[in-house]
Amino acid sequence: MKTHFPLARFVAATALACAAVGAQAAEWFPLPVNSTAANGTTSQVQYQALPKAAQPWKICVSFPHMKDAFWLAANYGVVEEAKRLGVKLQVLDAGGYTQLSNQISQIENCAAGGAKAVVIGSISQDGLNNLVAELKKKNIPVVDAFNGIVSKDVGARVLTIPREEGERAGRYLAQKHPAGSKPVKVAWLPGPAGAGWVELFNAGFTSAIKGSAVQIAETKYGDTGKEVQSRLIEDLLQTHKDIDYVVGTAVTAEAAVPVLRARGVAGKVKVVSVYMTPGVYQGLKAKTIDASGMAPVVLTGRIAIDQAVRLIEKKDVLTNVGPVGKVYTPADIGTLKVETVLAPANFRPTFRVGQ
Repeated sequence: MKTHFPLARFVAATALACAAVGAQAAEWFPLPVNSTAANGTTSQVQYQALPKAAQPWKICVSFPHMKDAFWLAANYGVVEEAKRLGVKLQVLDAGGYTQLSNQISQIENCAAGGAKAVVIGSISQDGLNNLVAELKKKNIPVVDAFNGIVSKDVGARVLTIPREEGERAGRYLAQKHPAGSKPVKVAWLPGPAGAGWVELFNAGFTSAIKGSAVQIAETKYGDTGKEVQSRLIEDLLQTHKDIDYVVGTAVTAEAAVPVLRARGVAGKVKVVSVYMTPGVYQGLKAKTIDASGMAPVVLTGRIAIDQAVRLIEKKDVLTNVGPVGKVYTPADIGTLKVETVLAPANFRPTFRVGQ
């Protein structure tokens, strides 16, 4: 059974527990996070992680794939936190956003192998509801991480809050192009159709630009592979000759730079990414990308594992948290703490810890 605790009790208890934590732990917490209560109100609090797990519990972590820098950073975060807490980890790669049935079967097999908790970066908002309900019946708590699951049976949510990420990108453009200024047209590429995080990106972005001079010329959905995104961008530029911005996923932004350069419109058509990858980071430094949102993906992975251990051990847990993000431009990208967002350059996908 999952347990809910008042916020004040969580903060007080974890502060005491962390008093003896060494320098390594202090590298990432206390961490400012947005905590959302059951009534929907959100406040900013300082997240404190556990010093160590009581036992080397087995935890399953399921990701849609690990073919881009976002999920590689997520992988790095969960792996490093598992090592710090002293728990066993099995990381599952479903193979892509079309592989919902594979994600479900992988999680079922991992849970049957003795997992005490499951962390899920979901392929679908509602496609995992039956599985989550079954895991709850078996007293295996689920942490909904990164993307979002609508099920009420999850034990805790640690999301990069896709709606807020979409809102941040939209707000950046709306502030640059407020109502009454010259209209600008955006090619909007939020990712694969049907994915929960894409719908949230879309809802946040469209809400943030409402009433501004920013207009969506067309929305194109597609897998977050560079070839797919490049083709979609080419199609949009061919159809709409007056595009001012290409806005979308980090893969979209990375793909847009060479496409725009080849067409001779680099600089004229600007690029905005909803989230950060190494390619986007370099694009900001090189001034080929105009702006990018940032959610601390590595830290989100760390929190997810800490929350999983809390649920296993029935300790205080904040049931809905997300690290605080912002938008970076070439002007301030030098202030970014890269290790909170991206995996190290030499990190490779890691599927097991402690076993």
